[in-house]
Amino acid sequence: MKGVLFVYMLSTLGMCCGFFSPFIGVCVYVLFGVMAPNALWYYSLPPTYLNTGFGFSEVVAYPMIIGWFMNRCGNLNIGKAYMPLFLLCGYTLWVFISMMFTSWSPAGFAQVLMNIRLLLAIFIVVSLCDTVQKLRIIIWCLVFGSGFVAYELNMSYLAGFNRLQMVGYSGMDNNFFAVSMVVGAVVAFFTGLAERNIVLKGLAFLAAILQAHVVMFSMSRGGMLGLGVAFFFSFLTLPKTASNMILYAIFLGVGLSLFGPSAQERFFSSFKNMEDLDGSAQSRLFSWKNCLISIKEKPLWGVGVQKWATYSQSRFGVTLEAHSTWFQAGVESGIPALFFLLGFFMLTVLRLMPFVWGSRKVPDPRIATYMQMTITGIIAYCISAQFVSLYAMENVFYMAAVGLVCLKLVHLKQVEDAEEETAQMFEMRKEMEYSLMS
Repeated sequence: MKGVLFVYMLSTLGMCCGFFSPFIGVCVYVLFGVMAPNALWYYSLPPTYLNTGFGFSEVVAYPMIIGWFMNRCGNLNIGKAYMPLFLLCGYTLWVFISMMFTSWSPAGFAQVLMNIRLLLAIFIVVSLCDTVQKLRIIIWCLVFGSGFVAYELNMSYLAGFNRLQMVGYSGMDNNFFAVSMVVGAVVAFFTGLAERNIVLKGLAFLAAILQAHVVMFSMSRGGMLGLGVAFFFSFLTLPKTASNMILYAIFLGVGLSLFGPSAQERFFSSFKNMEDLDGSAQSRLFSWKNCLISIKEKPLWGVGVQKWATYSQSRFGVTLEAHSTWFQAGVESGIPALFFLLGFFMLTVLRLMPFVWGSRKVPDPRIATYMQMTITGIIAYCISAQFVSLYAMENVFYMAAVGLVCLKLVHLKQVEDAEEETAQMFEMRKEMEYSLMS
């Protein structure tokens, strides 16, 4: 009951304040997007209301969007974050064009609307975050949302019912949601490193551990692989200070202790010989092979948004799922859509790398930690996504938006320094002219 009241209060806050303070609205929207309160407290709305898809997030979204436009769309002076956003716009547009050229379908239209909604939310986040403090609030919305869901799933698991593996969460199966938990664990871990408050630091680390445990009992091999990749790239991106290495060793030990016999057996089954692979692994290889055939046949527009399952039945005589985000994007919307989507993530990483591994400086040490978080999370996601079809998984896009905001903040600081330098030179010039005249 307390959780339901909490969500209703936040919905009211976001709806009322969104017109005048769109930043409050987008914070609530991001929190709801990660938490999915309609699934967490499914009994809080009548079934007809739930089935319309008009839930808590939508109630907050419209005032937020109106308020954003009333506030002149925030500050879009975002520097090198422009190109990744351009690629994301290209992906959204190309998926829409693909749907139009391959005939409209209700499922495809729903996917396009989801992409547009996510794109708009990212634009609002990037445009409104012009200080490190605002960025920190957005990140904590991600940490709290995913951490609370992980807590609920852990409680269900410890009570004897593995909800995630048996019924999934918010329309996502165990494989899909495990990757979401990988991303959430990365965000929580690096948030803990960036925090100076010891209580908040502990809460962030606890959220990371809870989400890592969810990945383990989800029995998702793609999620476990993503978590392993996250551990590896966390080590590569972290500054090699004594405190960081101690924390890393502690978390590595906790992660290995959570990797129990059943999780190990499930994960290592991926590395058997072809004839010894289970049906799930064999079906993935079979699906990927047929995806490649279809991509070669329809490279431009694809077979249609959300139409791969029906197309595979008519083309290959069997209903298939792509079991890969990248194959799904290429086979349903064409090679350009795949290029735009991969380009968005990869270019974001490339733009951040000079600050993490190069000599580029940042105005706040927390920004450097958030950049490390974004690089680690995106790489872990991209590898995990090869094994799961992830339709617009919100928290990874918001995490990428964090990296774009970091680029924006660095750019704004550079602009501010340049303006100060120009003003100082102008003052010096005036003083010199005055001294010569006198």
